[in-house]
Amino acid sequence: MNEFLIVSLILLGVMAVDAAGDAFRIHQWQVLHHGMEVLGIAVWIAIWALFEFQPAYIAMYITGRIFAFDPLLNLIAGYKLTYAGKSSVYGRLLSWLMNKFKEPGHLVWVIRAMALVWWIAWLLTNGGYR
Repeated sequence: MNEFLIVSLILLGVMAVDAAGDAFRIHQWQVLHHGMEVLGIAVWIAIWALFEFQPAYIAMYITGRIFAFDPLLNLIAGYKLTYAGKSSVYGRLLSWLMNKFKEPGHLVWVIRAMALVWWIAWLLTNGGYR
């Protein structure tokens, strides 16, 4: 495994920890929420200490959050998989777009699929540094 693949998979793990932490916050489990926040920050610090910084890592994390964060959060929190909150700019924009379509759930999955394809493309090309 090359370094880019390892860091990309670790970043997906950080994103999953963030999603679980937010779901715990929704359920008022503050101790678990704060524990997940600390774990996520510790992993970010470890990544920057152990691996050479590449801007592509940030793009990988953002696309990973788009295709996986919301489904994981919704699954853990007990919401519909297509639920889009209104606590972030991304959630507000997605909610606004969903109101414009007859089948709004399809739009959510198309956006997530596009982010997944982009994530895979970056992964296969080592972030464009191939």
